[in-house]
Amino acid sequence: MGKTFGNLLALVRKDRRLTQEELGGDVVGARDVSLLEKGRREPSGGALRFLAERLCAVPGYPPPAAGTDSRVFLEFTAAQAWDERDYRAARRHCLFAADAALADGDPRGWWELTFMAAGCLRRLHDYPSCLAEAEMLAQHALAAEGQPLRPQAEILLAAACQGSGRLPDAVRHARRALELGLSLRLDAEHLIEAYLLLIAALSESGLLEEAWGHCQTLVIPMLEAATDPQTAGKGFWAVGNVAFRRGDVATGLRHHAKAESLLTPDADLEVWAAFNRASAAMRLAEGLHDAATSDCMTHAETALSVVGATEEEVLENLHSRGRWQQLLGQHEAAVQILADVYGHREVLSPQGAAEVALHLGLSRAALGGTREAVQLLNDSAAAFYAAGALDRASHASRLADRARSGAPVGLNERTGA
Repeated sequence: MGKTFGNLLALVRKDRRLTQEELGGDVVGARDVSLLEKGRREPSGGALRFLAERLCAVPGYPPPAAGTDSRVFLEFTAAQAWDERDYRAARRHCLFAADAALADGDPRGWWELTFMAAGCLRRLHDYPSCLAEAEMLAQHALAAEGQPLRPQAEILLAAACQGSGRLPDAVRHARRALELGLSLRLDAEHLIEAYLLLIAALSESGLLEEAWGHCQTLVIPMLEAATDPQTAGKGFWAVGNVAFRRGDVATGLRHHAKAESLLTPDADLEVWAAFNRASAAMRLAEGLHDAATSDCMTHAETALSVVGATEEEVLENLHSRGRWQQLLGQHEAAVQILADVYGHREVLSPQGAAEVALHLGLSRAALGGTREAVQLLNDSAAAFYAAGALDRASHASRLADRARSGAPVGLNERTGA
């Protein structure tokens, strides 16, 4: 169950100075309102509308225009759709609610709802569209330099740039988000998000020692003091990723184990699936094809069968399965899986597609397809270079040279930087 709707319900109720009993009236009991606010119960469509109508009836707040849904109802519906991972519906209702906020003369409300709509694009992995909307929001007067909304805009810009394969821009925006967040004294959760984006962009760009320096001096102490298990779990996951990329497998495994202890399927099945998918990919990149890696892949696939997977998530899971077959020496099976993934590479981030090309090239080389292997490894190098992952580009280029010369290309070794 998600908590977006519950948090919003509690926020609006308290803003309008109603108790849980007063809000529920004779229809929804105070205990049921409490369960909804804590995210322990999913609201029905009828409950959404009833609660929205009760909140709209509070004196001093603008009623909805005749024949239209209230802004509160649209926001509730958007939040619930987000919790259900129906990001297209969430985006649609966010945009309707944003229009209602403008009609109410609330530009900040418009900005925040449009920001959430852009966040839906990020969840849908439509990074180019997300980037365009994030840039528009960053240029708004409410997000001018030094304004409290600006760090949020920079965070979204960093995430969209990273997904679009613009790693130097992702680093720049993440640095700016962190700088502004510290100067404006943002809460710990938003600061940790900015740090995590920064270390992810730095490590993907090959700036591993800088990323690890942030982890040791700032991120890990913040995570150890964090009170929210989900926030801390995501943080240790990101720190572990940096360690893996540095080739420090023991440290990567240790931090991923911390993340695993904090991120549970009961708390957030979607995050748990994403962690297991990413952990499997990191382990496989280091040549680890053990029972724990297999469990990670199975957990990710099982969770996504429940919450519903995007096409990119399906392809990432298949990529791991292909890499697993490769490490077992089953190169024909690996080629069959990886070629299918690479055929849909436009769905992946540029650096994700480059990783698939690299692994497909390795198995092609193992089967004697030198020409195809060299082409794939060169394509991988070019895609990494275009994304700004220069160390990965050099790594793929070296593998292409080895394949061209007929030398072994390290099929069962780590394929990290």
